[in-house]
Amino acid sequence: MFIYYLLSFGTENMVLITSMIRKLSPELAKIAKNELNENPNQVAEDLRHIREWISKQPHLKARTDDQWLIAILRGCKFSLERVKTKLDLFYTLRTTAPEVTLRLKPTEPSFFEFLKLGTCVILRQPKDVLHPSIILIRAGEYNPEKNNVADIMCVLYYLVQILVIENDIATVMGTMIVVDYEKVTLSHLTQASPSILKKLVAVSQDSLPLRFKGSHHVNVPSGIEIIFKLISGFLGEKARNRLRIYKSNEELLKRLPEEAIPVEYGGKGGTINELIDYWASKIEKYKPYLEQELQFGTDESKRVNNGKDLKDLNNQGSFRKLDIDCTMTSIREICPALQIRAQNELNEVPSRTSSDIQALRDWLKKQPHLKSVTPSDQWLIGFLRGNKFSLERSKEKLDMSYTLRSVLPDIAQNRDPFDPVIQDILKMGYYLPIRSTLTEDASRIVLSRFNETCKKHHLIQIVKVCFMIAEIMILEDDNFIIGGEDVLVDLKGAGLNIFTQWTPTVAKQVLTMVEKALPVRMRSCHILHTPPGFEAGYALLKAFISEKFTERFFVYSKMTDAIYDKFPRKVLPVEYGGDNGTIQELIDHWKVKVESYRDWFLLEAEQRSEETLRLGEPKTSSSLFGVEGSFRKLEVD
Repeated sequence: MFIYYLLSFGTENMVLITSMIRKLSPELAKIAKNELNENPNQVAEDLRHIREWISKQPHLKARTDDQWLIAILRGCKFSLERVKTKLDLFYTLRTTAPEVTLRLKPTEPSFFEFLKLGTCVILRQPKDVLHPSIILIRAGEYNPEKNNVADIMCVLYYLVQILVIENDIATVMGTMIVVDYEKVTLSHLTQASPSILKKLVAVSQDSLPLRFKGSHHVNVPSGIEIIFKLISGFLGEKARNRLRIYKSNEELLKRLPEEAIPVEYGGKGGTINELIDYWASKIEKYKPYLEQELQFGTDESKRVNNGKDLKDLNNQGSFRKLDIDCTMTSIREICPALQIRAQNELNEVPSRTSSDIQALRDWLKKQPHLKSVTPSDQWLIGFLRGNKFSLERSKEKLDMSYTLRSVLPDIAQNRDPFDPVIQDILKMGYYLPIRSTLTEDASRIVLSRFNETCKKHHLIQIVKVCFMIAEIMILEDDNFIIGGEDVLVDLKGAGLNIFTQWTPTVAKQVLTMVEKALPVRMRSCHILHTPPGFEAGYALLKAFISEKFTERFFVYSKMTDAIYDKFPRKVLPVEYGGDNGTIQELIDHWKVKVESYRDWFLLEAEQRSEETLRLGEPKTSSSLFGVEGSFRKLEVD
């Protein structure tokens, strides 16, 4: 085994230390740097800081070996405060929720008996592709008269601890869960009470050291909708967006590596029995490690600032609300400065947010052409904020957004991030939101670069990828939604080819998306290095946008000090005279980010209007983008 143990029993906090940390492969190291903020030169100091913090917590008995702590650091993207929170919760739940974490102990025969049922196994890691580790849960394989759904979490709880010690791909790429509901009965479902579900989610989502990259559900029985609704209420925004339901194993196989999927599901990843035997042998091999693990936890009587009884994980209190409100909203908390700005500039009233979101949901349900649309709370709050909490304007933009997905397939469909064309465009870096902001409530600065590489792709393909990134920003970036965006467009090297593609039809399609379908407030657009022929394209742009919008455009023939008045050097890349990293670092970041949303984009392909069901005249490309009137205006103006 890789790990060599050094046990120290002389302190109150038992310490288990590894002698080294495995070196990541170059490819994994690059992902860890770009996506997880891992800095090899800083790791030793981060580990020292966390160990020192643990030693100062009188209530906490925690494992402090390097490989364990580096896994948690990666799972928290090297945010030391998030690491502390997760570590504390991981050991607190062992003390305060033993019915989930300690129902079965890996040192007892009952654990092995349940493990060998094959209710929970971790699948093989594909050899030729970096992919999140996959956990398979077969919820119908246990006898509900003998075992409980929480026993699945007990097994998973300990398998994951071995996984993070051995598998660097899992710590960097995260994990996916596949849940198979074959053989699930009503007796199984009735065990999934709100109290148990919330504790299961708290353990799996909030305390385990691996990043959760999605859940895939197959062979789903009828009547399980309420369970999904309850689970969705407890999941974070990203986890809800990554929940997928499949009608068959064949559909599942299309989304996951064949080399990882067991042969029983049509894959080439070995049999279920082989996987069971593999993990049973792992548990046996790690028995000393796991016996030691059982001694870690918390003593809540020694916790500073009162004990943590985790009332929110119990039936009392929060679940009385669930009885009357199964549509509880889940919106990312924003910082106080942004909250003030949202209230002052966008008319946001925090106490009314849930009812506003519900009003939009109720409206969507009444639209025959939008009944299949199921947006998340975070998506809806984005539209409310982008329309200053006007319900009518939010409805109009939502309708247009889902309509354009149907009538503009060239822009809004076929958005698999691993499509070769999209991959190539991502590598060019045409649309790059700057990762830092001037202040915590500032707008988001976006760098848009159109250069000589544009001739390789049609403008519509480039626009598609730009909108993909914008949609991620709607879901993730509160500065983008509340503060708006300030865009710096650089046309240096852009040839005539791109302007010949900027036809009246394309211009109207793109600008309709920007103005009428996305909840993004463009505060200003600064166009730099304008080439010959730009004037005609600029006139065409102004012909299709409002006068108010036109006033937000500024044109420069070259880089001047006036640019730095709007875009200070400390937020610009070094290529633009700044000191905020390089263009290539931005490209690498956004490429990985877009790829991480693959499941979301594939699911969103079905989230669109069904124009044959629209009350009144269906919307079509010609009815929305006929340009006869605009040409007459251009001839005069």
